[in-house]
Formats: sequence, C-alpha cells, structure tokens
Amino acid sequence: MWTRGLLKGNAKNALRGRYWACFLACLVVSLLGGMSGPRLDLVMDASDGFSGRYGWGWHFDLGYPWLTWLALPFLLLIALLAAAVAIAFMVFVAGPLSVGISRYMMENRFGYSPFETIFSVFRGPYLNVVKGILFTDLRIIGWSLLFVFPGIYKAYQYSMVPYLLAENPYMTPQRARELSAAMTEGEKWNIFVLDLSFFGWLFLAGLGAGFVTLGAFSGLGAYFVEPYMQATHAELYAALRAKAFALGLSGPDELSDFVRHTR
Repeated sequence: MWTRGLLKGNAKNALRGRYWACFLACLVVSLLGGMSGPRLDLVMDASDGFSGRYGWGWHFDLGYPWLTWLALPFLLLIALLAAAVAIAFMVFVAGPLSVGISRYMMENRFGYSPFETIFSVFRGPYLNVVKGILFTDLRIIGWSLLFVFPGIYKAYQYSMVPYLLAENPYMTPQRARELSAAMTEGEKWNIFVLDLSFFGWLFLAGLGAGFVTLGAFSGLGAYFVEPYMQATHAELYAALRAKAFALGLSGPDELSDFVRHTR
C-alpha cells in the first residue's frame, strides 16, 4: 500500500545529488512537448477543439474582407501544412519522448541514468511505441469529446502506459492499456489527489520565478518542480508494478527490471 508521503520521500532520495541532471532531462522533454503522466492536456485540448497537443485549431483575419478572401486558399494551405507538421512532430517525436523520460526517471531510482536515455525509445521497436502512445492519446481524446470527466478518467486509467512501454517497448498497445487499467483499478482517486498535492509547489515556484523575472516569466517555475513530479510518478509506477506482480497481473517474463546504470 503506497502513500503520498512514501512516494515523495522516495522521490526526494532519488533526486538527491542528481536533481540538476533530472532537471535538464525534464526540461528538454518538456520543451519538445513530451512529458508523461496522466496527460490531462489531451483532455483539455479535446474539449476545446483539439487546439493544443496535435496543433489543430486556427483563426486568421487580415482586416479587409476582400484581402482575406483572396489570400484564403494560400493561408488555408499554409495552415494545413503547419497542422500536419505539428501533428507529425507530436506523434513521432513528442509522444515517444514521454516514454523516454519515463525510462530515464525509472533508471534514476537506481542511480545515475545517462542523458541519452530519454532518446533510447528511438532505437528498437520505435514504431510500436509510436502506436502505443498515439492510440492511447486518441482514446483519451475520444472519451473527452463525450465530456471532460470521462476523458480525465481515461487519462488516469492509461497513465501507466508510457512506463509500461518504457520497460517493455515490445508490449502491444492493447496489452499496455489493459495492464495500465488493471494497475490503476481502485487507485485513480488517490493518483488524482497525488497530483493535486503538487499545486502548492507549483504555486510557490511560480511566485519565485515571477519575483525574479518581475512577473515576465512566472511560468518558468513549473520547470523546477517537474523533476520532483516526474520522480514521484516513477515511484508510483514502481508501487503499482509491485502490486501487479503480487496480484499475478504481470511478471518478470513481461516486465523485466530496469537496467541499473552506474558510472
């Protein structure tokens, strides 16, 4: 049985002496749009016309109706190309990076994890990982279209998929979703409360960054909390993984231990 205090205490131990390395890894993945976790951004994007993760949603007005209509075909083509590039980037780069950072943070629990671990997903069964994240995202978006709350439920239900694919990139997308659903059964509310518990840290970090930058870049504070959040979610996966083993939902034949990196 895990508790918030236990997970956060273990996360702090995992970050001790390695915080800045984890900060750099999380920063790079964040800037590339590939953070893992419950992925509630997908829920909000879906409920707001797909305006975020996959780059859908655009508007233009040149100020003169006749000029707007003349430029419409060209602007439409540019918008479609930009949307296609944004979607391709999120599918083939950002999505897999959520698996890469999951592996990085899991390996960090044991000691030093090389920075290039976040890109390890681009080796091996890369396309299987792409399908796993993409199909999971599409399911979350689909449920979000019905209403926001079903999307949030599915986001938490599938929140372990990036970790499962990080540990076993050969796992089929369907199996990863099934196992994630089983691992989070009866745990979703507790995971939600765990996420809420970081709001205080995010608020304080935002205030600090806003004070230092005179309010111009208050959002930068979240980047300093991200390693702590990611380390805690890695501890959560470890706890739910142990639960899955105990209940016979999976085993070493499917989920072998992460390689311990030392230097």
